[in-house]
Amino acid sequence: MSHQTFWKPEKKPRQKKAYSSLGQRKKDKKPVPEWKKDILSHHQSRPNTKERGEFPKDVIAELIADSNGICECCKAAEATTTHHVYPRGRKGRGVKTNGLRLCWPCHDRIQINEELLQFWISAFRDKYGDYFWFDEQDWEEHNRKLAARQRVEFDKNERLNSIKPVIELITSAAGRTLKAREVRLLEAMDDKEMLVFTNMISDALNNFSKPAPSYGYGERFED
Repeated sequence: MSHQTFWKPEKKPRQKKAYSSLGQRKKDKKPVPEWKKDILSHHQSRPNTKERGEFPKDVIAELIADSNGICECCKAAEATTTHHVYPRGRKGRGVKTNGLRLCWPCHDRIQINEELLQFWISAFRDKYGDYFWFDEQDWEEHNRKLAARQRVEFDKNERLNSIKPVIELITSAAGRTLKAREVRLLEAMDDKEMLVFTNMISDALNNFSKPAPSYGYGERFED
């Protein structure tokens, strides 16, 4: 009897599953949609802190032209470097309003002399304003924080105006001005709590102002 061979399906090699260091199976990354690729291609990342502290070539060229190549401190030697009036270590940016063309001796002298450094900071503050070393990102953050503070102040004033009648009512009843902590306590109440508190104070004052009933000797009265 001849030996018969049976057909066997071809075995496909198994793909190894990728696992993370925690033993969890890694998920396959989804392909990025075309519309998202278009957005990412036009997106420009913002410069980091180091890049923001460096003077661009066009800014240096403008400073050289404005100073005529002469040191702006001693007014005699050739200017060979661009100095950060507000230091980079204190988040001074590489903007034109923070640049000063100096010779190396004057630059080194300002670097080690805090009084001389503050002189130039004061001079540039008078010339360009309080935040002369700010770049565009600094101004965005500054304006955002300023707007947030203004919103908080506005909400606080609105709250004070809303509880002003209550403050006047309690002040009149107590015969004195409310203390700061007492005003803060009223400010912390929400509208519902304030309504309950106001009604309670009003009822107490109304009952207090009513004359107490008088009864004659031997009269009966009901509770």
